[in-house]
Amino acid sequence: MRLDTSDIVAKRGPVWPRRHRPISEYQTGRGGSGPSFASLFELSREAEPFAFLAQAKEQGIQGALVTICAVDGSAPKPLGTQMAVLEDGRYVGYVSGGCVEAAIASEVVETIAARRDAILRFGRGSRFIDIRFPCGGGVELLIHVRPEAFLLRDALSCLQRRQAFTLAFDPASSHASIVTGPVQGGWSEGRYLRPYRPRTRLLLVGRGSEFEVMARVAEAGEFDLVLASPDTDSLQALSHLRARTHLLTAPDDPWDLPMDAWTATVLLFHEHEWEDTILARAATAEGFYVGALGSARSHATRRNRLAAMGLDQEQVNRIKGPIGLIGHARDPSVLALSVLSEVAMARIELDRG
Repeated sequence: MRLDTSDIVAKRGPVWPRRHRPISEYQTGRGGSGPSFASLFELSREAEPFAFLAQAKEQGIQGALVTICAVDGSAPKPLGTQMAVLEDGRYVGYVSGGCVEAAIASEVVETIAARRDAILRFGRGSRFIDIRFPCGGGVELLIHVRPEAFLLRDALSCLQRRQAFTLAFDPASSHASIVTGPVQGGWSEGRYLRPYRPRTRLLLVGRGSEFEVMARVAEAGEFDLVLASPDTDSLQALSHLRARTHLLTAPDDPWDLPMDAWTATVLLFHEHEWEDTILARAATAEGFYVGALGSARSHATRRNRLAAMGLDQEQVNRIKGPIGLIGHARDPSVLALSVLSEVAMARIELDRG
């Protein structure tokens, strides 16, 4: 059944467009408490469903968090992908390539009205014969209805603080909770466990065209971007990006690198005197990738300099060079794609454990 929710929208009033509200218009909770939705890197894809449901709940509108919990054959999105649906049919997020979300949202509305969690199958083997994926596969969607406000707030807070966590969904009891600590995702004892890890933070340090182009490509790739440069012109050229910036005042600038386990550090200098202090800090800190621009000969010299500064062999070996998957990439655009692909591959390996 396709539910016509136009009468519900009319009763509620045009609070925001039917599909979703622009990210920049999300507001803080009543009284200004809790994390600012707009400050969450203007909402990452993982944060947006939580913020969407939280704000709707504050306006008296119930909703559901929808999670892909099983895949049969080919599917456009992986396990754990989420969308949020409101009781009036509006939604954010994608569990397909964008071709069936509106139809899925209509079915989820009925589950919200029933006030019980459910698992609905779409695509191959589904009772919804009019909802099919072009790839021919099928997915099972776990519908968690009417999530508690504190759960949404806590999830947003964890995402904002770059804290790993897991949501445990128990469809039998229509309950969900946050679990801390390392947990393997998937089904376990009747619960579906959906881990969340901070998105990759890219600490990009350098100057010039390579630096500026890579910063723009990284933003398009949804990295959590931090930029540092001794060049005010480069930072000014990138001031429109959603990025934190730091002006380096000297090669030994005492800047505290914003590092955690999900940080990749890339240095793009042709003047190598700017490298050593930052590379030494990055190689001895948390982070899953450290690399610097330069040829194999330049990198061998760099390794000797860092060893002379007191770094041990393991620390020196952490620093990659030459960087990127495409050898001898000199064009700034090709270099950006080459290096960011290498970073993405390293992050995939990190997440696989």
